[in-house]
Amino acid sequence: MRFPTPHDTLSSSGVAKRRPANTGDPGPQTHEFVALDCRVKPGNDVNEAVCRLVRRFFAKLILAIASLAVHGFTVQAETSQWPTSTPEAQGMRSEPLAEMLAELGEHNPGIDSITLIRNGHMVLDAYFRPYRKDLTHTIYSCSKSVTSALIGIAIQQGHIAGVHVPVLDFFPDRQFKNTDARKKAMTLEHLLTMTSGMECQDNWRYGWVGLSAMLNSPDWVQNVLDRPMSEAPGQNFEYCNGASFILAAILEKSTGMKALDFARKYLFGPLGMGDITWNASPKGINAGYAGLWMHPHDMAKVGQLYLQKGRWDGVQVVPAAWVERSTTAHVAARSLFSHYGYQWWRDRDGIYSGLGHGGQYILVVPKHNLVAVFTGDLKGPTIGMPRGLLRGKIFDSIAADKPLPENGAQQARIAALVATYAKPPEGGYVWGGGDNGHAQAGLFVRRAQPAFQLRYPLGSRRMDKTDAWQVMRLKGPGGIRMSASIFDIPKGATISGIGPGSYMTLLAKFGSELNLLSNVPVTLADGTSAYETTVRWKYNSVQLTSLALSVFKDGNWILVNATAFSEPEKARDFVRGLTFQTKN
Repeated sequence: MRFPTPHDTLSSSGVAKRRPANTGDPGPQTHEFVALDCRVKPGNDVNEAVCRLVRRFFAKLILAIASLAVHGFTVQAETSQWPTSTPEAQGMRSEPLAEMLAELGEHNPGIDSITLIRNGHMVLDAYFRPYRKDLTHTIYSCSKSVTSALIGIAIQQGHIAGVHVPVLDFFPDRQFKNTDARKKAMTLEHLLTMTSGMECQDNWRYGWVGLSAMLNSPDWVQNVLDRPMSEAPGQNFEYCNGASFILAAILEKSTGMKALDFARKYLFGPLGMGDITWNASPKGINAGYAGLWMHPHDMAKVGQLYLQKGRWDGVQVVPAAWVERSTTAHVAARSLFSHYGYQWWRDRDGIYSGLGHGGQYILVVPKHNLVAVFTGDLKGPTIGMPRGLLRGKIFDSIAADKPLPENGAQQARIAALVATYAKPPEGGYVWGGGDNGHAQAGLFVRRAQPAFQLRYPLGSRRMDKTDAWQVMRLKGPGGIRMSASIFDIPKGATISGIGPGSYMTLLAKFGSELNLLSNVPVTLADGTSAYETTVRWKYNSVQLTSLALSVFKDGNWILVNATAFSEPEKARDFVRGLTFQTKN
């Protein structure tokens, strides 16, 4: 995506308004430790936890210090599981990292996790509720960087002749609209560098109308390659999710394997990456441009693989020349990063990154032998916060190319902050009192009449209700909005007609161009009869898909709703998980 540059609103640490601009003042220190003296404010749970950790572990840390190597690092450990290390053992100071975590505890607009790898060792691994360490995360457009790696492997194996093959040559059995000399000249490399010349209208400036058109078409390949050319290929950078999807389609055509299957065999498998899914088009082609779900540790493996020039455990997984070409600046991007390579963003100072909507980052810093991974649900100008954190506190922590004296107090402070931020809220989420709505550990329960319960995805965030009828509202992983509401049954309404009637009337208050896709009877797990209604509609210029489950119970209309920009199939289990058999 093309994002605004937010540096003028961020401090050196990446946290908004933490200190006056251009002063160099890092701001007040929220905690201070001197030797074994924990000077804390009474009643501060975080500080009290820090003190307990300091006292409990300080003796062990002294023993650990004595056993450290004193000359050089253990560099680039290649393993399916990350070896862990203290920051100081890898030449990093713990204090700036602790300060970063403390600031995020006060002002976190939606970062879900931070993983730092230096010299092949994990020096920080933090998770912020409601996200959990055991969950995979949607990585959005970081998927593009993975797709690029797969293209490089396919070229090396001989499935694809090279980057200069014309795109249309991969689809000899198809006819496309608007085929002129410019479209015939469009090559694989033009797709890789986002210089296709196609009229994509596929970024925030256009309200994502190009992406919406692709997502709502039955044949994504046809939809993308039917588009007119706005200029000759190779002229200018123009972000285009459809171009990245075509890369996945080319990979499937050339190898005879789904992109996910090819990745499992030749990329994810060698790196020891397991629990990974990849969304697909209606024709079953993996999305390419987005749709990958993986753990932050596996995102870090992708970054470390590229830092190691494509080698892992002594095996050349991605050709070294491809890594070099992919992370070279091919075109000015005029975006959050200055340049673009082969589906990787590139800065002037040698940093390169996979970057995804909502703050998904795989940041690779060769000069510091560092990989920084962020996941999140960031919006607007805060999308640049991870980059600000990297160039602020994380770079501030890098002090040497050899081990430093250990800082047990600050290491214990980091451990306490990480434990505190990962802990789910006491008592879960509540709306209007526990009987009216209580969500915890993936289960929402309403005990007031009509009583019901439903499952929701782990990692969902509580959202405030937007109308008087709602009893709960959540935002699930991947951006799906979910809610449950209770209405009086409208006079004369039938269970079969309330979706196309009353529900679509509600949606019409918020959007336009409503299109009823389906309205079908379903039977819930407890035997209750219901109707499921699927509607495609437009909010501003963005096309959305909503699934609604309607039940008549005790004179009430219970409506469970889930709305998604993409991946609406992930919402179906949520709405069909409604049951009127509640736990005690």
